[in-house]
This record gives sequence, structure tokens and C-alpha cells, in this order.
Amino acid sequence: MSKYGCMCGAFEAEVTGDPALAVWCHCLMCRKQTGAAMQLGVWAPASFKVLKGDDSLIKYSGSANVFRNSCSKCGSFCYKILPDGNMVAPLGALDPVVKPTCHIFCKDKGNQAVMFPELPQHDAFP
Repeated sequence: MSKYGCMCGAFEAEVTGDPALAVWCHCLMCRKQTGAAMQLGVWAPASFKVLKGDDSLIKYSGSANVFRNSCSKCGSFCYKILPDGNMVAPLGALDPVVKPTCHIFCKDKGNQAVMFPELPQHDAFP
């Protein structure tokens, strides 16, 4: 089990087990949100639990059928929901941190250098 939260502490969640996918995402939406590639972990809904603060989140559709949730107080990205219902959490915020195992949406990265170039690189979800 790993817990994480936003910078101001208004939101907290936990994930259980290993993520189904742990990635560096280079898609345009993640780059717009963070200014760089984003470390993300994908969990089944049963493995993701909001502990507090879900009512304090700004919920918006960042792209087709993908709902992003950020803290309305500090702006931290908290989680997103994929079209298949799976939950996505920021790996760097987890305690302990989970290391990504591959890169996704590399076709969208432009000329950005890739950290950990030894990891597999995919143009979409593997």
C-alpha cells in the first residue's frame, strides 16, 4: 500500500498492489499539465481509494473521456480516470515512490530528451 496527497494536505489517497502500468507519459495533455513528461501509474478502481478531500477537487475533462482531478486549493494533480475506469495516480507523489518501467506516447514528445532512455519506448499504450 502507498499513500499520497496534494501539497497542501487537503487531498489524500492510497493505492494497493503494484500498478498495472508504470510509465513516463509524453502525451500533449500531460506535457501541458506539467511542462514535461509525467510519471504515472495505472491501477484498477478496486486498488485505488480516496481517503479525504475528493470534494475539494476541481474535476475536468482534459481529453476525450479522460477526467483529471486537481486540488482546488494548491493545484496539485491528484488523479485521473481513464475511459476504461482505471485510475491514474502520480508516481512521484507516492510513498514509497514507484519507478516507471517504460515511456508512452513518445511520438508526441517532440525533440525533448528522454530520461532513462534504456526503458522501452512506445508511441501509444503498450
